[in-house]
Amino acid sequence: MAKDIRAQITRLETLYTEQEYTIQALNQITIRHDHEISQLRSELELLNRQYRDLKENLPPQVAGDEKPPHY
Repeated sequence: MAKDIRAQITRLETLYTEQEYTIQALNQITIRHDHEISQLRSELELLNRQYRDLKENLPPQVAGDEKPPHY
């Protein structure tokens, strides 16, 4: 009986250690993804600003605001 309990405790300790490792690995991945998402948001914001600036500086006929003659 004591051997069974000892084996169960050892098994639980092993599972706990594996879970701790998995949680730490997932946390590192989450941190990396958060950093990448922040970078991508910044780049997207910059591209949107550049697009708006370019669109504002285009002449009206090139900016695409006018409908083609066949409309």
